[in-house]
Amino acid sequence: MELYYKDLISEEASLEKLVDDLMRVVQGACDFAEAAGANLEADRHKEITTHLARLKESCRHIKAHAKATALAADQVLRRYPYSSAGFAFAAGLVAGAMFIRRRASRLEHP
Repeated sequence: MELYYKDLISEEASLEKLVDDLMRVVQGACDFAEAAGANLEADRHKEITTHLARLKESCRHIKAHAKATALAADQVLRRYPYSSAGFAFAAGLVAGAMFIRRRASRLEHP
């Protein structure tokens, strides 16, 4: 028996949205640097432009890496749905036990 999950990865994934927002901030900073560029020395203007270009490239790299990771996770979940559910259940039990233990220790030592 096979399970199929339609649209397991949403179009508006939070990490992708974060990267898009960061790209908007970088673009705004680039526009600001260009507007303020008339008042800067040539070396400072070139330095700021270089840093912004590196930041844009880093954002593109993060976006591509996040997409590749999400697709790989999607493939694993599709290939091993029951194992994935079991692993998630076990991780939830461990996290819950740790939470209860931590809370109990706080109550004992006020």
